[in-house]
Amino acid sequence: MEKLFWGMVGGCTVAFGILLCIYLNKIGVIGAQPETSTETVTEIESETGSENETETETGSDLELAEGEFPADIRSMIQDSQENYAPAMKVFEEESAQAASREAAEIKQSQSSAASSAGSDRKTNGGVDGNRNDNHAYFLEEPTEEESESEESSTEPAKSEDKKNSEFEYVLYSDHVVLKKYIGSAVSLDIPDTIEGQPVTEIRDSAFASSKTLTRVSVPDTVEKLGKNVFKSCELLVDVSLPDSLTEMGEGVFDSCSKLARINVPDGITAIGKKAFNECNELKTITLSDDIEKIEEQAFNNCTKMELKKLPSSLKTVGKEAFNACAAMALTKWPSELEEIGESAFAECTAIEEVKLPSSMRKISESAFMGCSGIKTLTIKSGIEAIPESAFSDCTGITELVIPKSVLSIGDSAFSGCSALASVTIPKNTISIGDSAFSGCTFTTVSINKKCSYQENSFPFEIKEEHYY
Repeated sequence: MEKLFWGMVGGCTVAFGILLCIYLNKIGVIGAQPETSTETVTEIESETGSENETETETGSDLELAEGEFPADIRSMIQDSQENYAPAMKVFEEESAQAASREAAEIKQSQSSAASSAGSDRKTNGGVDGNRNDNHAYFLEEPTEEESESEESSTEPAKSEDKKNSEFEYVLYSDHVVLKKYIGSAVSLDIPDTIEGQPVTEIRDSAFASSKTLTRVSVPDTVEKLGKNVFKSCELLVDVSLPDSLTEMGEGVFDSCSKLARINVPDGITAIGKKAFNECNELKTITLSDDIEKIEEQAFNNCTKMELKKLPSSLKTVGKEAFNACAAMALTKWPSELEEIGESAFAECTAIEEVKLPSSMRKISESAFMGCSGIKTLTIKSGIEAIPESAFSDCTGITELVIPKSVLSIGDSAFSGCSALASVTIPKNTISIGDSAFSGCTFTTVSINKKCSYQENSFPFEIKEEHYY
């Protein structure tokens, strides 16, 4: 509306300018012929004499009679006058309304500020002289519940180190963590609560090197066992673990030389490094099918362990994981197995059958070295290399079919397999290492003519007739 007003003012100004020019032309000011010097002087004197009279004239004296202008000029003047008045009226009405709204907003702001007097909290509707310099002014403050929630998530949980006759522990507001066992019991049922709070965790080495414990029962409130919790408990025979357990740290039962039996609950998905290392008397163990990884030396030298099958979900067996588990007579192999580490099953003399699935991607050195009980070896297509000494001294294997996926056979891979009388090597195999089949009894074989091999790779000399 303001633009309309100023437009009308401009239009009127132009119209009056045109009229003024017409008037000045009519009276001879504009377009008059040059006069002589005498006439000019007379003209100036005449005009000077009447100057005082001209100054006293008012704006009304400049109004012209209607008959002094052409019809089109008169029409322009009339239109301007008719539009000017409505435009001014509309502009005045809009200005009055705007002023009224502003006054109402100020009144409302003052009322809001008065109702919140005595409080430090400001809202976006309040009037604050410094708000242009205070960016935080425009931020909504959190509610009381939001503030409490934020404080509880950022502040560390309050805890208190405490001690009783049997344990050193940490007391939190909603649970207890056992730090160290200081008792001398022979048989121990770990309490499920202390000071009314559940025991949820047992920290690293809490029971390590106990000289008295023979039996321990862990309550069903416990979810985590730290590293080396029962390490070197030389007299510990029996441990009961709860179904609530979801994590066992490395070396949790390392060197518990008397431990005879244990049941690993379903919540456990990995057996850590040296978890049952050197548990020489461990005989009975149950592993959950949820276990996907058995790490380095997890069951190293558990010579009496009578494990019949590996977990069905198992994918990775670490270095020396079952090394020298001489009594472990595995009869079932997991179908999703992907990797077997160095010496993982070395010297497991009770194993009679090995079935490596197509999911296998890697076998490391000496993986089955010295497994003299193996009679049947099945390797499905998938693996690309059979490494050094992988099956050396497996004296029970009588027949071997290498899958098409295998590109190389490492040094001494099947060295010392004295019962191996038949071997099939695919055309895809292009590298056979030193002494790969030395000591074997088979007398013929077929290999790719382009295959690289050593003079002692086979128990006989390779001739032209042995090429595909």
